[in-house]
Amino acid sequence: MRYRPFATLDVQHDYFADGCARHLSFSPHADTAAFLRRFDMVVRADERSLMIGVCETQLAGIWSERLDEGENRSLRFDIRSSDPTGAYYTDTVTASQQAQKDGTHAVPLQEVAATPAAPLATIALPLDASGSGDFATWSAAPGVQYRLHLSSRSTIWKYLLIGDWRGRTLSVVDQRGEVTFTAPVAERMPDGQSAWVTRSTLPIALRERPSQRFQLRDVAESPERVLISRLPGAQPQRLWREMLDGEPTIVSEIFVHS
Repeated sequence: MRYRPFATLDVQHDYFADGCARHLSFSPHADTAAFLRRFDMVVRADERSLMIGVCETQLAGIWSERLDEGENRSLRFDIRSSDPTGAYYTDTVTASQQAQKDGTHAVPLQEVAATPAAPLATIALPLDASGSGDFATWSAAPGVQYRLHLSSRSTIWKYLLIGDWRGRTLSVVDQRGEVTFTAPVAERMPDGQSAWVTRSTLPIALRERPSQRFQLRDVAESPERVLISRLPGAQPQRLWREMLDGEPTIVSEIFVHS
């Protein structure tokens, strides 16, 4: 039996330094799993890609079932992350983020309900991606290559400066001049400690390796004195929801000790 690619999917994620997704699993819906078994279609997947193979002798049978109750049949898979923090650093997946590029097709998405158990995305690969309605054209076409783009979540970065900063006028400064922070204000934490708190004025994308170069400076001195030459970046595990300017906002807390 001769198998050939029916569809392939490559997943990209801009959280990771190389742009390639990690830690993903692809679970077929029950009706899709039954369809794959009935026509001996093979599925191969790793943590960033999916491949579906088809035996050429099965093409006529698959074509005969390209419709499901009058609608175009699709092979549906839920995409989940095995990384416990994957849902924290991955933004909501939308069709508007997808685009055809380098000969690949933007993968069709099915709407996902916003629940704690929801997958990152559900893809729906049409049996007849060409839409030709012609068996000869469809069967002669090569396997369809799809691409799914996952975006990093963007959050307000909140630095909590803990310790003895007496005599200092603190400021978080972006060496590149791209991001600004609010003036530090005193805030009491749940454990009773006091911290100086400063927040980015705009959301910043989470990254596996943050590229930002934020410094903590004492601006009371002239020239300004650098107290910490490079502050740590935000981690996905420390996400909180706060009310800022009357709006619920996702915040990343970053603790810095003197």
